Amino acid sequence: MTNPSSEYSNREVLSNEEIDDMIRAADNLKIEYYQLRAKCLVAIAKKFGKRRIEIARLKRLDIEKLDNDLQFSFTIAKKHKKGLFQYIKEAEGLIKDGKMDPSVLAKPLPDIRLDWKAWQETEQGHRYKSDTALQAMSIEDKYAKYILNYLQFLSIHYPESEYLFPSGVELFGSGEYVLKGKKPLTGSQLLRIVKPLNPSAWLHLFRETKGAEIAKRFGRTITAISEVRESLDLEEESTAYHYVRRYAAKKQETET
Repeated sequence: MTNPSSEYSNREVLSNEEIDDMIRAADNLKIEYYQLRAKCLVAIAKKFGKRRIEIARLKRLDIEKLDNDLQFSFTIAKKHKKGLFQYIKEAEGLIKDGKMDPSVLAKPLPDIRLDWKAWQETEQGHRYKSDTALQAMSIEDKYAKYILNYLQFLSIHYPESEYLFPSGVELFGSGEYVLKGKKPLTGSQLLRIVKPLNPSAWLHLFRETKGAEIAKRFGRTITAISEVRESLDLEEESTAYHYVRRYAAKKQETET
């Protein structure tokens, strides 16, 4: 939920207590698999603040225990909006195929630009560029056990699963989760795991929380901008600065 409802759009970032309450709430889910999966999802979102599509794409082999660390190989999905020329080119193709009215490109240029901006927000109007980023956490971290417990459960009960969060269905009345194909859950499905734990939380809020945590730790400094950018795998420093400016106070000089 990148754009939450207005009811929650101005809410504060998640506190550690609120996140821990979400993990405790997972114990109320009806089957053990759901409990372990929800705790693992919250732990990963808390520690790394990744986009939901990046969490959904995690494979079991992307998580490796190295010495005293858990190392994660994230496939980073960065959205690139297509340009005006690409919009016109695609519109011309649709017009040629009879799937779009020619009047669309007969509009004044300012109106075409407005249509292009709206098109960029559609599935056809952008593409994802994939890259790989390595991040790690200590196995001594209190959230590591939720990830390790879930991985162990997968190894025992779903050894055939390629993805960390595999797609599946619950057999009616059995309380058993059965894998469905070889696909991961979607970002929207991951969101539906989070919502019962805290109705006013969503996955992008964990990302906002991670950025705020780093900004507060390093203050309004170049180091903070660099750390936010590296941790959240942002392309632009200006985006990282948004977090620093919003969450790190500008300290005034001490006068005596």
